[in-house]
Amino acid sequence: MDELQAHERVINILVKQIFSRQLKPGDKLPPERQLAKDIQVDRASLRIALKHMELMNVLTIRQGDGIYVRDYMKGASIDFLRILFLQTEQPEGEWLVDPYIMDEIWEFWAFFLPEMLKIAAKRITPRDIKTMMDIFDEELANLHDRNRLIELELKSQEIVAETGNNIVVILITHTCRPLRKKMIEIFYSSLDDERIKNHIEMKKELMRSYMTLNTKDTLSIIEQYREQLNSHRAAMCKLLLKDSNKKSKINK
Repeated sequence: MDELQAHERVINILVKQIFSRQLKPGDKLPPERQLAKDIQVDRASLRIALKHMELMNVLTIRQGDGIYVRDYMKGASIDFLRILFLQTEQPEGEWLVDPYIMDEIWEFWAFFLPEMLKIAAKRITPRDIKTMMDIFDEELANLHDRNRLIELELKSQEIVAETGNNIVVILITHTCRPLRKKMIEIFYSSLDDERIKNHIEMKKELMRSYMTLNTKDTLSIIEQYREQLNSHRAAMCKLLLKDSNKKSKINK
């Protein structure tokens, strides 16, 4: 990852503190001069960061009074999660999201991805199908290379969004990329090669249905795919809880 600019570093620090509840809703931040000194940043960069976080609805800046923390659950945009997950791509990034939040993200994705597929089904072309099938064949050829599988899965999801040609879906897909990448990393770490192969074969079956089946049958296969995603969600929830419990024991 490129070196962060000063204001980005401030945003990362404050987002992490707000998410981990070191800074709670209603808390007042120190005066700008003190905050800049604490974070070791110039005041101009600090002000840029604070204004950005106000636009994210996680801070309230009251002229002549101070800066207050808002409840991100009641107003923050998805950009708050995007910034949080981007930090995990840094070598020193600490994984802050607990299993319960990851499960909620998976719950959303198990709903959203099949809906993306339904939109794409209305506009998909034989060329799009060939592109997707080529990606799936490459996935099968790289079952032992988890990093390559992650990139190919991300690529296929983005092609689905582009094929649907719905601007809201496309922009949400772009915004969620760090979240999706982390989810896919955990997804592949929880499955052996045989289950990954079955997952890929299911995707190939879905692509073939676009060419050979009627709309009703295609929608039925999409719902089967949703069930498979929910099955993976349950398996990963167990894995995440197991890892969380192990870390808790170590920290005691």
